Amino acid sequence: MTLTRRLLLLALISVLPAIAIWTYTEVSLRRAREAEISDLVLRQARLAGSELERVLDGIQSLLIAVDETPAVRRFEAEACNAYLRSLQKKVPHLLAFVVLDLEGVVRCRNAAAPAAETFGHRVYFQDALATRRFVAGQYTPDFSEGGIEMRPVLPFALPIVAEDGRTVGVLATALDLNWLDQNLKLRALPPDGSLTVADSGGTIVAREPLHDSYIGKRISYDVLAQASRSDAESLRTVTEDGIRRIIGHATVQVPPRVMYVAVGLPWKEAFEGINRAAQRGFMLIGAALVLALSLSALTSRAFVTTSFAAMTDGVRAWRQGNYRARINPRGAPRELRILAEAFNDLMDDVTERQHALQASEEQARLALEAGRMGTWWYNHATGLGGLSAQAAGLLGLPAEKRSITVSEFRSLVHPDDSERVLDRMRAAVTTDGSYEDEYRIRTPGGETRWLSAKGRVFFDPQNRPVTFVGVFHDITDRKRAESQQKLLLGELNHRVKNTLATVQSIASQTLRTSPDLSNFKDAFEGRLMALSKTHDLLTRSSWREARLRDIVDQELAPYRRSGDERVSILGPPVTLSPRYAINFGLVLHELVTNAVKYGALSSPSGRIEIRWSVSKGETGRSLLRMHWQELDGPPARPPRRQGFGSRLIRRSIEGEMAGTVSVAFPPTGVVYDLTIPLE
Repeated sequence: MTLTRRLLLLALISVLPAIAIWTYTEVSLRRAREAEISDLVLRQARLAGSELERVLDGIQSLLIAVDETPAVRRFEAEACNAYLRSLQKKVPHLLAFVVLDLEGVVRCRNAAAPAAETFGHRVYFQDALATRRFVAGQYTPDFSEGGIEMRPVLPFALPIVAEDGRTVGVLATALDLNWLDQNLKLRALPPDGSLTVADSGGTIVAREPLHDSYIGKRISYDVLAQASRSDAESLRTVTEDGIRRIIGHATVQVPPRVMYVAVGLPWKEAFEGINRAAQRGFMLIGAALVLALSLSALTSRAFVTTSFAAMTDGVRAWRQGNYRARINPRGAPRELRILAEAFNDLMDDVTERQHALQASEEQARLALEAGRMGTWWYNHATGLGGLSAQAAGLLGLPAEKRSITVSEFRSLVHPDDSERVLDRMRAAVTTDGSYEDEYRIRTPGGETRWLSAKGRVFFDPQNRPVTFVGVFHDITDRKRAESQQKLLLGELNHRVKNTLATVQSIASQTLRTSPDLSNFKDAFEGRLMALSKTHDLLTRSSWREARLRDIVDQELAPYRRSGDERVSILGPPVTLSPRYAINFGLVLHELVTNAVKYGALSSPSGRIEIRWSVSKGETGRSLLRMHWQELDGPPARPPRRQGFGSRLIRRSIEGEMAGTVSVAFPPTGVVYDLTIPLE
């Protein structure tokens, strides 16, 4: 254990006995006070219940006496009304008296105006007839059968029994809840305490303090359940007025149910004296602890602080990039000298490994850049992915873009591939974790690229996915080469057939225009050599730049005679890349072949106009626009089906060169408009 820890521990030990004694005393005092307060609130609750019972007993005795009156039993309205009015004036806390027959019709009451409706639905009425004894009703916002409107009351009832023992009606009265609240407040409310009385349904009929605010509201089901227990203890809770109180409960039997009484004392006032004493004790112990720790700190400063300052200076220098910084342990205690030497050894080892790691990372970066590869990862806990600078570049994103969400990645994947890509990633998570796929992406700049992705999912001991790590590899050139190879193979087969048809057409046209066999031989051989040169130009364009004019001239050379104007060519100098040259040669060959077989070049009078221009597009990229129009040939008709040649034209322009093709078939001859963004 270090010296600093020993000094601090010694300071704490010196204060521990005082803390233990103070804690024991505090707990004992609080427990004793809590037991005292709990007993007090329970006694006060029972006292309030007794007072409530006294009030209810008085009401029951009064109703029994009234029930014995002949005018009441015989429903003699005039005498009964006069008697009840006289009686109500003597007991003003009973706001109304009413006599109901078995149908709930008011037969007499103390109020002057007669009641027009029946009251057989009242709970107290039904309970009195069912039990044939004195009953207490539930909170009622008004007592219209007794002429009481908009004034909450608590009704009580007693069955009226005739001389022959039959129940002929119900005698009811309404207790003024404001009077009940004030009566219980004077007789049962402790100083600074609270008092709540609820009927059998849990509705508050009396509440101090704030009687008017809480009358008619229901108490919580938890408090109601606690009050219903026969072995109820005190309850610590926050009452409706937001004050923390200790509550004692009691029940009052009022057939056929019970009423609930709760008395509470504020927690703060109940423990105010103990809290003040505890605060004084805590301040004394805190002062002693501060003094002890201060002395320990002053003692340890000379032994520990200087040495630790030297250590922290060394660490700070190392974090700032000075890997040669070391800690000087001279003058430090033995424990700190050992720690400083160990730390210096650690820094030597870390520095060596840091250099090795930097070299390894640089080698990996160069390898990834040379191989057009990038790394990626995905954290299943955060739902966020990450990219290396190389991977961001492959996706067409800025190099500083180091994080990516699933939705962002999905937006980059080609729409035709996105579902399959995500399904394979999910399959890797739910199987053995291995992952491999090839798919297309669309960069924010609009470029389509092919990526080969490989990765692995790492799981925790519960076989839940933790991280998904993998590598991107740009295979766009390979895919284009494969596509070009397939295209050239198809073109080779197609060109063999077209070449034979072209040779036949050249021979036929040459024979018709030659006066003798000698002239036919020369013209026919010349046109065959022009066709051969067109093929040679296309082959050479696969590996270097080519001029558009050369490609057009070579393709049309076999069909142009000296001195005629069958073919008109007009356009500025345009240099095409090898890929564009190959595809343009194929397109022009198809156009020329179609013209020879079906269009303007299939008749002696037919003509072809070829024009092109270069302009800037909306994105600032140069656009090549070519117009091919055939005239004076056979009438043009849309083909009944799209052959290989038409598909080749669209695939070369739209697929390989990201351009557009527009075809029209006016009677004068077919018209092609080609638009291609130049590289």
